[in-house]
Amino acid sequence: MSGWRAVAEATREALALLGYATPACLPGEPGECGGSDAEHAAANLGALRAVVEHRITHLGPCSRPLVDEVAARIRAELAAGPPCD
Repeated sequence: MSGWRAVAEATREALALLGYATPACLPGEPGECGGSDAEHAAANLGALRAVVEHRITHLGPCSRPLVDEVAARIRAELAAGPPCD
């Protein structure tokens, strides 16, 4: 299994947990759509970004400082770590 396959599966699960289900259409799945593991990971990450931004917006403006603080800290952690596969 490729690293992108694991990301595609995990992000699909995260989307479902957030109430935004996506089809099971990875290579080898019953609804296979023809996209690669990396393409599915990219699409799911884009969808996840949109869902997360939507949820943050609906938390209200008082949550923005906390969201920004946590996001900045995690971006720094990610930048200091190894690159993605």
